[in-house]
Amino acid sequence: GAYVMYRYYQEEKRQEELFHKLEEWENNPIPSLTPERVSNPDWIGWLKIQDSSISYPVMQRKGEGEYYLHRDFYGNYSFYGTPFLDERCTPDSDNCIIYGHNINGRRMFGALHAYDNEEYYQKHPEIYFRAGEEKRNYQIVSVIHADTSFPAYSFTDVGNWEEYRDYADMILSNSLYETELGKQMEKIRNEETAEQFFHKYQFIILSTCRSWVGRNARLLVVAARERQNAE
Repeated sequence: GAYVMYRYYQEEKRQEELFHKLEEWENNPIPSLTPERVSNPDWIGWLKIQDSSISYPVMQRKGEGEYYLHRDFYGNYSFYGTPFLDERCTPDSDNCIIYGHNINGRRMFGALHAYDNEEYYQKHPEIYFRAGEEKRNYQIVSVIHADTSFPAYSFTDVGNWEEYRDYADMILSNSLYETELGKQMEKIRNEETAEQFFHKYQFIILSTCRSWVGRNARLLVVAARERQNAE
């Protein structure tokens, strides 16, 4: 048992050092800080929540949707994995679903469980996501307790305005509490037709486990940004 705990400790330390090294490069991309093989084509962006431990690369390998579930940035086995974008999504999808592990002690995406508390949301209302070269800020719209069958996991790209508004309704109506953007979005949704509301927002969902509740239980932190040119 002690040996197993030691191995987990060593792996956690290695992962933390790797993420820190990548974060240095993300914040100041000069050659002297560039991690070895940083040109990994699966690295599609960076996710950050200010004044929190959430600051990670986001990966995606087409055709191998869960490749980074238990792999580090370089593709080596890692119990902790690396946050990754759902393979059905592109960074410009109507909804970008990003998965990450809930590690004991609220490490990795386990830190998102702080959003169960509305006061924490009020102090951390924004999610930053660099997608390629574009820097984006999303406002949190909803915090949801769900399971793996929750319809939001089917929400990626929508070509029908009624369906798009139905997804927005589902996200708003299932929130643990009201957010500022949630109230604003509901007001706009009620004032506009489904056609006018269509593609007005781009959503991002951060998904992680609630393993103490059940194997399929999930926490979803949903944020959105208003598109410049809604279609």
